[in-house]
Amino acid sequence: MPAAPTIVRRLTVAQGLAVAGSTVDLTLTGIVGSRIAPTPTLATLPFSLIFLAAGLSTFAVSRAIGTFGHRAVFIAAGLVAVLSGCVSAAGIQLGHFWLFCVGTALIGVYQATTGYYRYLAADSMPEERAGAITSVLAGGLVAAIVGPFLATWLRDLTATPYVASYLLVAVLGAAAAGWNSMLPRGAAREHGDGAGSDTSEPARPSGTLWRQPALLSGVAAAALAAATMMTMMTAGPILGLAAGRSAAEAAFAIQLHMIGMYAPGFFVARAMARVGERVVAVAGCAVITVAGVAAATSTALPAYLVAMFAVGVGWNLAYGGGSALIAGAYRPRERGRVQPVAEALILAAQVGGSFSAVAFTSVVGWHALGWGCLLAAAAVAAALVIARSRVQPLLRGASGRASARDEAV
Repeated sequence: MPAAPTIVRRLTVAQGLAVAGSTVDLTLTGIVGSRIAPTPTLATLPFSLIFLAAGLSTFAVSRAIGTFGHRAVFIAAGLVAVLSGCVSAAGIQLGHFWLFCVGTALIGVYQATTGYYRYLAADSMPEERAGAITSVLAGGLVAAIVGPFLATWLRDLTATPYVASYLLVAVLGAAAAGWNSMLPRGAAREHGDGAGSDTSEPARPSGTLWRQPALLSGVAAAALAAATMMTMMTAGPILGLAAGRSAAEAAFAIQLHMIGMYAPGFFVARAMARVGERVVAVAGCAVITVAGVAAATSTALPAYLVAMFAVGVGWNLAYGGGSALIAGAYRPRERGRVQPVAEALILAAQVGGSFSAVAFTSVVGWHALGWGCLLAAAAVAAALVIARSRVQPLLRGASGRASARDEAV
């Protein structure tokens, strides 16, 4: 499959463009919402709509991929990002809060689509799916660091603050659409349905698929990663300021968090090849537990920075390992029965993390946030270990470990 590495490289760049655009919304939407919302209680609505729209659209995206193919849908998603940036900018310029909400909801649709990048990478290189997934995730490293700086740097470029920042989203969306137009047609069909993909076997019922321990534990790990990352990213800066941290220290903590999210992708693939995706997912849970301990026991600056950084690293390991387990638990004909459901569950966890951040910031505080991360990570780690002990691998690869599909029952 000579084109498969090319597909993964293209998806890695596409991931970088997507993360760069998304970080503008993640960085500024709460600020802009508080400026133009008709009442303070609606200030966080535009931010929440990003993830609500992502969750609601993921099934439609999956169906569209099945009908039109990945390439066409990824191009269309870039154009949706263009529309999102323009609508958001218009809402800010005109001071129309509901128009701004439409713009942020559209970026949620874009995010739902870009979540399928990692699945296409895995389907393109089924024998090296862990490396393909982590390579794509690593594509967001530079974008995650540079994106917020560009967004704030462009803040005052126009007479109305933040208009230029959201026009940047449109520019990045156009770049993503153009870049994805160079993906080969039928990439998943050509590569994901190739040798060793069991295309001759019929698709299994959804009930059978969703009784697989590998699939359930993979979704649990990815959902934990999404929930803890979103909760800490949303509540961490606010709680840090409340605990006496300076604005510069809170900003530095977010930078560390972003680096932790994407930097491990450069070596996690090799780790998965050695020890397996389940072990990497468990390691991610363990790192999130470390973050929870740091937050639960101290508000000092070192503990604060450790917590924010460790949650980012834990997200990469648990999300990457969980995604690889998911990708290995279905046959090509079963994509539509697994991918959208898994994405909806992961996005629901992300929405839950976003909303729970309100409770942590206004009611229970930093220590409770730490305990919540700790307990959730410990529970998912235990589930991963228990699920592994319940399965009897049918086949073992040359490395001596079972693949996620081999472990499925």
